[in-house]
Amino acid sequence: MNITILLVEDEAQVRIELTRFLQHFGYTVIGAENGEEGLAHYRQYAPDIVISDIRMPKMNGIEMAKAIKKLSPEQSIVFTTAHDENGYFLEAIEMQTDGYILKPVDLGLLEKKIQEIIQKLKAKRESELHERILEDIAQMQNSMLAVYDEKASPIFFNRKLLTFLGHPSLASFLEEHGSLSALFEKKEGCFYLDEGADAHRWVEKMLEPDVDKRIISIRGAHSTEPQFFLTSISEKTDNNNRIITFSEITSIMEEKRRYKHDAYTDSLTQIPNRTRFNLVFDEAVERCRIDRSDLSIILLDLDHFKEINDRHGHTVGDRVLKQFADLISSNIRATDSFFRWGGEEFVLLLPETSIANTVKIADNLRAIVSNHDFGISQHITCSFGVAGMEAECKEAPRLFEHADQALYRAKEKGRNRVEVAKRQ
Repeated sequence: MNITILLVEDEAQVRIELTRFLQHFGYTVIGAENGEEGLAHYRQYAPDIVISDIRMPKMNGIEMAKAIKKLSPEQSIVFTTAHDENGYFLEAIEMQTDGYILKPVDLGLLEKKIQEIIQKLKAKRESELHERILEDIAQMQNSMLAVYDEKASPIFFNRKLLTFLGHPSLASFLEEHGSLSALFEKKEGCFYLDEGADAHRWVEKMLEPDVDKRIISIRGAHSTEPQFFLTSISEKTDNNNRIITFSEITSIMEEKRRYKHDAYTDSLTQIPNRTRFNLVFDEAVERCRIDRSDLSIILLDLDHFKEINDRHGHTVGDRVLKQFADLISSNIRATDSFFRWGGEEFVLLLPETSIANTVKIADNLRAIVSNHDFGISQHITCSFGVAGMEAECKEAPRLFEHADQALYRAKEKGRNRVEVAKRQ
């Protein structure tokens, strides 16, 4: 290891003797007569170690050392000092320099002190080298990368991850956010820590057997929309660390969302379709059983819709269906779910709603439809079939059938009316 030493000493004979001694061990020595010259040489040569007398003309050793520490706070500095320089000596202690050697200089002690500093420099350089190698390897990865230790604490984020997060260093990020999981957004199909969970244990939580989601959603520092990443967590390394990679899959997730939207959405009215109803209905029934709450359903059927198509054409018929879907959607509660079953038939699912309240809701919707101007000469009305499950939910398997029977009676009795399923 090539070591360069800046030797600042105003006594020429002492400077010559110390230079010869240090060169004997293979060190490169740069001499200076005072603090001003020493500071200039420091800026020019950036030595590994500075050895300086304290009391010197023009600029003393303390003043020079302060200027050097401003340039490089971790610079290794050793002072040589005399017995009568106690005031300087105390000031040097406050600077947290690497050593103090009384004059006349004990050469053996000086060499021992230099060796101690060299060992520290070697350790620091090896650590920096390992970090650079790790960083180079990490930057070769196409993905963002992080390393977590055995205590689930982050010890390394690669540059790509830090850039995405908008921070110059891992320390800077942790100071502001504390944990990467603090940025996770709650999105469907993504891993997310529930409120109250230990944010620092998210890696362990994600590895639990019952967790099947390995996708996270994070909004980057320069992103207006959240991005999605597939995480890959390695087995523990020999040092008990885990390496985590984050591969962006935003486009895949968006495409999946589009496919899901198309699969569950009626293309004409843009409301959920029959397939979506079947899923939501099963979930609602299960929730009814668990919570022992009421659940109601309304079937809606536009009256004489075939006549609309026959008289005005299918284009007008489609426009009426769209208007009808928008009209009902804008007049139901946020907790209710509205679906197109097929043709001119629709379904409305009302959780935690009694039969009596459901009838009122249906009759109100009936009046709204009957009074609405659909922009055609034909008066448009709608018939409603209502059925419900009480807390016991015994009617669940035939709920839809009961509502359909009630709708049939509404049609038979003249249409534009609400009928309730008979108690079974």
